[in-house]
Amino acid sequence: MSKYILEMKDVDFEYPDGTKALKGISMAIEKRRKIAVVGSNGAGKSTLFLHFNGILRPRRGKVFYKGEEIRYTRSFLTELRKNVGIVFQDPDTQLFAGSVFQEVSFGPMNLNLPLHEVKRRVEEALKSTGTEELKSKPTHFLSYGQKKRVSIADVLAMEPEVIIFDEPTAYLDPKHTEKLLEIFERLHEEGKQVILSTHDVDLAYSWADYVFVMKDGIVVGRGTPGEVFQNDGLLEEADLRRPLLLEVYAALRQKGFLSEKLPRNVNELIEGL
Repeated sequence: MSKYILEMKDVDFEYPDGTKALKGISMAIEKRRKIAVVGSNGAGKSTLFLHFNGILRPRRGKVFYKGEEIRYTRSFLTELRKNVGIVFQDPDTQLFAGSVFQEVSFGPMNLNLPLHEVKRRVEEALKSTGTEELKSKPTHFLSYGQKKRVSIADVLAMEPEVIIFDEPTAYLDPKHTEKLLEIFERLHEEGKQVILSTHDVDLAYSWADYVFVMKDGIVVGRGTPGEVFQNDGLLEEADLRRPLLLEVYAALRQKGFLSEKLPRNVNELIEGL
C-alpha cells in the first residue's frame, strides 16, 4: 500500500485561453502530515487542487489517490469526490441552498443515504464547525466568516478522508482565522488529511508539518517549515517573505537572547527568552 495519499507525476495543464497553469509538476503527499502549499497568486495552487479530485484532467501526466491512478469515468470520480473534498476560497461560489441545514444536507442527500444518517452527518458537521445555532438561517444572511465555516461543514458532511482548503483565511479577521485553525487542528487529530493552499507564510510556518513552494506552475522547493522558510534564496525566487516569527527570532538570536532552537509559534518564542 502506498504511503502517499495523493500523488501527481509530470502533470501539465493548460486552460482553453492558452494559460499554462501546471508545467510538468510532480508532488507526493504523505499520509497524516499537515501539508501547506504556498506561493503567490497565479502560482498554480488552485489548479493543482482541482486535479486532486478530478474536476480538472491533466493534458499530460498522471494523478493518483492512495496509489491508484485516477480514472475519469463517472463512477470513479463520484467515489473519489466522496473521499477528497475541496473548500473553495470564496464561500459564495460554494453555498447555494436556502438555509444552512439545507445547504449542509445537500451532499449526503445526493448519496442516497437514509434520512437519519443524513441528519446525523449534518448535525456532526455543524457541531464540528461551531455553526449549530445557524442551521435555520438563510445562507445569504450570514457573515463572511460564518459562510466560511458553513462551507467547511458542507464538505465535512460528506465524511471525506482528505480535505483541501484553498486560501482558507483570505479576508478573515483574526478571530475567525483562529477559529478556523482550531477546526484544522481538530480535523487532523481525528485522522483527516488536511491540506492548505495559502500565500500566508505566517500561517504555513506555524501550522504545517511539510511545505511545498510553487511558482509559475512548478514546485520550486519543498521541506519542513524550518527548511523552507529559512531558505532566503528560495523565498526570493518564489516572491515570498520570511514569516514574521522567524524575523523576530533572527533579530533576538543575533543579540544573544535565544538559542538555536527554532520557535514554531509565539509561545515557543516567549519560552525561549
